[in-house]
Amino acid sequence: MKSIHFYPLLLAGILILCHSALGQQSKYGKYQASEWELTEVPFEPDADAVVLDEENISFISNYVLLSEINRRFKVLKESGKSIGDVVIRYYAKDQIETIQKLRAQIVQLENGQEKVTKLGKDDYFEVDAGNGWREIRFTFPNVQTGSILEYSYTKRDKSIVFIDGWVFQNHIPTLRSTYHFDIPAELEYRMLGQGFNVITSNYRKDKGSYQWNLTNLPSIKEEPYMNNPGDYLEKVQFQLAKHETQSQSMGIVQSNSTRYFRDWQDLGNWFMNEKSFTTYLKPDRNTQRSLVQEPASDQSPLDLIQKIYQHVTDNFTYNEKPGVFPSQTLKATLDLRTGKRSDINLALLAYLRANGIEAFPLLISSKGNGRSHLVHAPFADQFNQLILAINTGEKLIYADATQKNHPLGYLSLPSLVHEAFILRDPGSGLIEIQVPHLSGFNQFVNVKWDEAGYFKKESSFRFYDYDALAMGGLKTDAEKAEFRKKIVTVEDDQVISIKSELTSSLNKLTHESTLTTKMVAPESAPLHVLPFATTRWKENPFTSDTRNFPVDFNYTVTDRFSFKMDIPEGYELDDFPENINLTIPDGTMLFSYLVTAVGAIVQVNMVLQIKQEYVDAEQYPHLKYFMDVVTSKLKEPVILRKTDHQATASNHP
Repeated sequence: MKSIHFYPLLLAGILILCHSALGQQSKYGKYQASEWELTEVPFEPDADAVVLDEENISFISNYVLLSEINRRFKVLKESGKSIGDVVIRYYAKDQIETIQKLRAQIVQLENGQEKVTKLGKDDYFEVDAGNGWREIRFTFPNVQTGSILEYSYTKRDKSIVFIDGWVFQNHIPTLRSTYHFDIPAELEYRMLGQGFNVITSNYRKDKGSYQWNLTNLPSIKEEPYMNNPGDYLEKVQFQLAKHETQSQSMGIVQSNSTRYFRDWQDLGNWFMNEKSFTTYLKPDRNTQRSLVQEPASDQSPLDLIQKIYQHVTDNFTYNEKPGVFPSQTLKATLDLRTGKRSDINLALLAYLRANGIEAFPLLISSKGNGRSHLVHAPFADQFNQLILAINTGEKLIYADATQKNHPLGYLSLPSLVHEAFILRDPGSGLIEIQVPHLSGFNQFVNVKWDEAGYFKKESSFRFYDYDALAMGGLKTDAEKAEFRKKIVTVEDDQVISIKSELTSSLNKLTHESTLTTKMVAPESAPLHVLPFATTRWKENPFTSDTRNFPVDFNYTVTDRFSFKMDIPEGYELDDFPENINLTIPDGTMLFSYLVTAVGAIVQVNMVLQIKQEYVDAEQYPHLKYFMDVVTSKLKEPVILRKTDHQATASNHP
């Protein structure tokens, strides 16, 4: 929340100074024998580097947050030498944040003696990272296996309403991470913590002082279907809740107390009254008139919403910049026809309201924002994106006009979250959001003997909702080629024809394709027919024996496959897969596979359901076994063999 910043404490006219006597537990430049002896991380033996120690000692002085930060690393393997490249990022606009007292050194142990190489001013490079951010970059020289790298600096932050706090985990394992925050008596903060260790540790030392000392933290490694590792980091943040001041008049001392973001409505009003919001929420009359659409005689409210949504998605371009606050006025967005997500979606809101459609801003924490679940307290800093809730007269639907390829009612996968903060007066607060969809993949396969002397396989594919979106629009040659790879999966099958069509309406999107191929039967060997050559997974994506974080499938699905084969004269059924019904203990995954053979017809029916998009890490062993069974079963063929008469005829023409 650095880009929006205010100083509620400047009116107090007092000096706030608070700094505990706590010193660094690892003094800069002083190394212990155990650090030099460490060659392997016990809880992560394959790690190529390790954070030995990191500390952040923060306190408020003269309305400025000062954070004294020290980090110490060690290279354990040749592949870990990349930790020698360091980037320190800070928000430099209006000098809200500055970096001071930067120092760094690398230490090698040679013949039992520490050889220290210190970096100088010429080794630090500062670059503009855009949108008010800057980065200090430097590289430690001569990094070797066994090197200890250390740097420290002080960060000054004028924004003391939202405190970034500390992230305790790194991309490499961390042996110790300490965060200490001293709060002066005049101020009161709400704490926003995430992670089991952060929440359960005995973190509060005394009134106005917080300290965490976490040890043996695993690295954040990407796992299959872990789309957003940052959402599970152990971390803590703070938001100002109260400021107390004293004034004296006629010898009488009076205490005054100001509370901030007391409830959701208070927070909602703060957003809606912010200057960048008001031009969208309360446009002037001329601008409002320009937004009115020509009504059609038989136009329903939903038709009008569709028309306005299409107009905005067709004519406005998203500049890929995130954030909940607009970057420009409504007039600028209408003139430039480009902007941030908040600019474009608030422009859509202005269009809708000008045409009598009720709509509200929704603030969300999208996947990847570093917040796995919203905190049910009015913390502004947990939100990073703005979308809309639109009242059709019958229900609320959700819209993001920056997604040009998404029909109305579909949000992007990062925005598929379960809660949002709705801005309205009255009625601001958290609401549950659900995007209704029936995503999944239907496949119908029919195999018959063709008079031309081959087996003809006709396959029909129907991809629904988010699975249909994943198929793409099939407008370019590249998209068509990629789609062909997905459905033509048996190398020996010869393609006769492929047809595709995409249809959409509100919360109903269908991608339908048909594929006709021919299978040439071998002269004498059995014929192996794979009932379902096109599947969601070819191999089990879960190969590790353990898992640290939940599995995120993005959305729920139901796949239904049906296979029918007429066995021609001269062939007989030799073997086919066994039936199976399988689920995992928490009921989130279900698999059914049923084979029936009656006379000259063999049929296979399969159902796969993912009932919840998240599967807890505790269920991982069951999920891994489940996926082993599913992927193996879908590789099992139906086997036909020629009858003795047919085989003899083939061998003796």
